[in-house]
Amino acid sequence: MIRTLVPLIVVIGSILLMTGFKIAGHGENQPTVQSAPGGYAYVRSIPSNDYGNEGKTQVFRVRKNGDELLDDYPAYMRGELYLGMSPITGKCCLVHLEPERITSNNDFKKMGKVSRLAFYMGGKELVAYTGEDLEKMGLKDKVQTLVYRHAGQFMVVGIQQVPLTNHYVFVIEKIAEQGKGTETVCFDVTTGKPIREDSEKRPEPKSRANEGPTGFAHTQT
Repeated sequence: MIRTLVPLIVVIGSILLMTGFKIAGHGENQPTVQSAPGGYAYVRSIPSNDYGNEGKTQVFRVRKNGDELLDDYPAYMRGELYLGMSPITGKCCLVHLEPERITSNNDFKKMGKVSRLAFYMGGKELVAYTGEDLEKMGLKDKVQTLVYRHAGQFMVVGIQQVPLTNHYVFVIEKIAEQGKGTETVCFDVTTGKPIREDSEKRPEPKSRANEGPTGFAHTQT
């Protein structure tokens, strides 16, 4: 019985492993859609191939008699998309967080790594950061929560309004370089440039068990 189960387990494990690689590295591209908070606009990203970034990404405003195309980007954006509106420019801002591609069992060390963070507005790319750029900012491993608090971990909060202003920023919370508290890194959505890096510091909570993520408006594909 044991001799029969062992080959069966190996076969099942191999199938699951191959399926996981197909989802993560080969054929993982899928059409996606994400709305802005309030649902007044949405972004569609459509791939041309099973993998790679060939395709198109379009931003639409919802209209009663047919949705209006606002922005058109000639590329498929794999990963997380964040959509918002800047009252200052009157245009939609789009933030793309692309994870490292996993294609084999040797790539599992890339889990949680981000290969690219890019900012867009008005049909144009404003600025893009590589994985190395992000690591220099202390953003090494993306997590869903900061419960365990290891150096280099960070969590995306999303697009938020600066209180009492018309300014919007893309907020990331990370583990402080010194101690176990957290710090914030904020990017101006109209330029994509950091405007308030590590300006807000929070001490380590007394009870980690009750800590959870904060923020809104993101999707993971």
